[in-house]
Amino acid sequence: MITSQAIAAFNLEVPAEPWDEYRLQFKNYSKHLLASYDRAFVDDYDGAIREVDKAIELLPEEGIGFAERSKYHRIVGNTALAENDFKTAITRFDQAIERYRPGPEKKSKKNLARKVNPAEAGRLIATLRYQRGEAFFNFEQYRQANDDFAAACQGGNAVACPRIWDVKAIEKRGVQWIPLSARQYYDRRSVKHISPTITRVWVRREDPQPVRPESVSENHILQHFELNCSTREFRLIVALVIANDSQPMTVTLAEAGFTKPVTGTAPSKLMITLCPPYQPK
Repeated sequence: MITSQAIAAFNLEVPAEPWDEYRLQFKNYSKHLLASYDRAFVDDYDGAIREVDKAIELLPEEGIGFAERSKYHRIVGNTALAENDFKTAITRFDQAIERYRPGPEKKSKKNLARKVNPAEAGRLIATLRYQRGEAFFNFEQYRQANDDFAAACQGGNAVACPRIWDVKAIEKRGVQWIPLSARQYYDRRSVKHISPTITRVWVRREDPQPVRPESVSENHILQHFELNCSTREFRLIVALVIANDSQPMTVTLAEAGFTKPVTGTAPSKLMITLCPPYQPK
């Protein structure tokens, strides 16, 4: 399944190069990146990385491929590879933004002069700043992400505008809450390894109402999960239903048995994130 955010990232204008060959490569590049989202949705991160590898091989000068691969490497615990790809992504984005910035005629890779239309260049730079903002956001560099989202939004990239509120929501929610999905987060401070095979963690599931800085999803559910890393099963121990300022309603489920998580759900992603080593499919 492809998320709307993924589609927004790639269903955009091809960078302003006058050659059909480059445009075709960029379309194929985008297809591989979109395929990586499908792989990641079903927790096949090895497959996601392979798809991004194909994209990077086509266009190694583009930043978004390195940014996506860094995200996948980080999820499965390949810290050094993730850091390296992240740094490369930022460098590629910086170079591309400078390349498309309006100015004197620039030389292309085919040594032909071309003029950059200011309006077209503005749209491209807004897109690139949105994509770079997503890279910063995924690496929890929220100040830089907010700067890029704000500039991209001002430049006409509508996808970037709601991401500004997402950053502000994190400021209120707390940076200890790490995204698992669009509205689910786990508290990194709550992770407790009860034994070599049992791990417990709190997860926050937010109300689907729009997030705004003055009222950051007051309605939410806190769930205490227990993961059995040896059997790759989980159970829900306690759920706290919190609605605005009312007293939390507690649902105790300690007697519930362990079960296999559904692929793509929060417990499934927690298994990958908190139960090293990652088990490739």
